[in-house]
Amino acid sequence: MSSMRELAQQHLVPHFTKKAAWHRDGLPIIERGEGCYLYDTDGNEYLDGLAGLFCVNIGHGRPDLSAAAAKQMDTLAFSTNWGFAHPPAIQAAELIAGFAPGDLSETFFVSSGSEAVESAVKFARNYHVARGEEGRYKVISRNWAYHGTTLGALSVTGIPKFRAPYLPVLWDGTRHVPNTRQCTSPAGTP
Repeated sequence: MSSMRELAQQHLVPHFTKKAAWHRDGLPIIERGEGCYLYDTDGNEYLDGLAGLFCVNIGHGRPDLSAAAAKQMDTLAFSTNWGFAHPPAIQAAELIAGFAPGDLSETFFVSSGSEAVESAVKFARNYHVARGEEGRYKVISRNWAYHGTTLGALSVTGIPKFRAPYLPVLWDGTRHVPNTRQCTSPAGTP
């Protein structure tokens, strides 16, 4: 029987990892997490500085969350908001509205950051079209900003090496601008 490491190297396509690094000896196989730490099958501990790509912000190994998720899945695992509403979405939207500033009282739920970015661009576009401003289509993004890896999110991502392979199919309305607060001037002086 093949080891987990060998199976990973045979069957997984890694994200943002060069093939040579993926196929090296000692590829870490993460088997569990506790709080902000990950642990591999060799017993090594890693600080999860990306919080599982930002979806584990409150930590790994939370029995309270797994119990709440199991309870909800016993009742209703998923229901779309396409023409329907359901109590968990209603309750979450109400909670978010209570924290939102001013008259921001509506929530549009999506499954990922990339979807959120693309939805924001679509909302902005629909807003301008509804106002008769069809010519307003540009999106401003910062250089080196990461917004996701779907085609729409890559269109506004400002990391050249992530965008380069897909340039022919990315939106052409994105304008990338320098970051707003540099620690030093381009000449290297404060």
